[in-house]
Amino acid sequence: MNAEKLVMDWLNAAPELKDYPASFEVPAESSATDRIPFVTVERTGGSEGWFVSRPLIAVQVWAASRWEASDVAQRLVLPRLKRIVELPEVADWDITGLTDFPMPDGRPRYQILIQLTVKTDE
Repeated sequence: MNAEKLVMDWLNAAPELKDYPASFEVPAESSATDRIPFVTVERTGGSEGWFVSRPLIAVQVWAASRWEASDVAQRLVLPRLKRIVELPEVADWDITGLTDFPMPDGRPRYQILIQLTVKTDE
């Protein structure tokens, strides 16, 4: 089971996030204003064990302004992530960070770090 895909699909299934499509990649034209806003999902660590996975996932909200990135992260994305336990594979979650995380070139983004407890078959 791919935890990144699980989170990406969960975000993309939310009607309130239809204007913020989630993907694994930054769109090639991401510097163009017509490609913002969007969300990226990336596994950044975690642990694996028998019958349980504890992936650490970075969810990054990219927007035209710091305010928009912050607002969407806190008002739309964070509440959606907290409901991910509605999926049968997810037993628990822990938000380990919510930070302003601009790109080095200044493009605004906010990052949410979430650690999931996911049931596995192994």
